[in-house]
Amino acid sequence: MSFYTNKIYPWILDNTDPKELAALRLSNLKDTKGEILEVGIGTGANLPFYPKEIKRITAVEPSESMHQRAQIKAYKNNITIDWYQGKGESLKFSDDSFDTVVSSGLLCSVDDVDKVLNEMYRVLKPGGKFYFLEHGISKNKKIRKLQIRFNRVNNVIACGCNLTRNIENHIRNSAFEIIEVFHVETFAGINKLYPPVHGTATKKSI
Repeated sequence: MSFYTNKIYPWILDNTDPKELAALRLSNLKDTKGEILEVGIGTGANLPFYPKEIKRITAVEPSESMHQRAQIKAYKNNITIDWYQGKGESLKFSDDSFDTVVSSGLLCSVDDVDKVLNEMYRVLKPGGKFYFLEHGISKNKKIRKLQIRFNRVNNVIACGCNLTRNIENHIRNSAFEIIEVFHVETFAGINKLYPPVHGTATKKSI
């Protein structure tokens, strides 16, 4: 599986992103500012959509094979990446370090969603914003049945990605306070199994 994980799957990620996601990425990232941490940057799919004034971000990613693809996108978009290899469950940063935290297509595949959310909350400054663009269990009963049916296969093909996690509930049950959240159930074809949930949450100022 190492060749598939290191070579084939990153290529799949870069070449199968639904076109509709571009508009969601742009909308989701338009207000990002200050010291930015993106957890699970992957191949850098978000990098073309950060505001033009963003010139540097900190990125955490466990897969070294994703690094080269992300660096190419960073170079094309004039962004410097401070790269850290690691997992979201254990972020190597001090408390209250970042103005903005971003996750995109991350929470479906981490080992412990709640631990990752707790770590992101910890390193976010009070008053800072958490911007998420994830996918999870559908609100449509027919799609939900398909997600449950194919989840095990998807988990293998997509390197640990789960179709059935209720991401909104995880965020609501964390220390974050949700500002806004949106569910998109209009994708077609196979992408119906990956309905986006996106929005903004915050860490309250004391």
